[in-house]
Amino acid sequence: MRASNFVAKYASSNKSKQIKVPYDKIKATEKWVEYSLDIVDMSRLLMISDFDTKWRLTEALEVAERKKAYMYRHKNFDLKRASYIFNLVKDTAKTK
Repeated sequence: MRASNFVAKYASSNKSKQIKVPYDKIKATEKWVEYSLDIVDMSRLLMISDFDTKWRLTEALEVAERKKAYMYRHKNFDLKRASYIFNLVKDTAKTK
């Protein structure tokens, strides 16, 4: 994924477009895996980006880490399942 996609995904101006999901129906495990994969990809992109892009990616990275931490504390979160899914998917994401 390109840096501009991550910046757009985690921009603070996206709040008005969000769909409210009831707390009990949040898929915390899957969202945690998504945010973890995004964090890994953004960290990799930080090393090869110019200064302006690094600054924007750093802000997006902070938002992704906050969201990941929230999902970790959610009652629907299953660490064993999340780590299993993450380990399965983390290597396939590099090839794309």
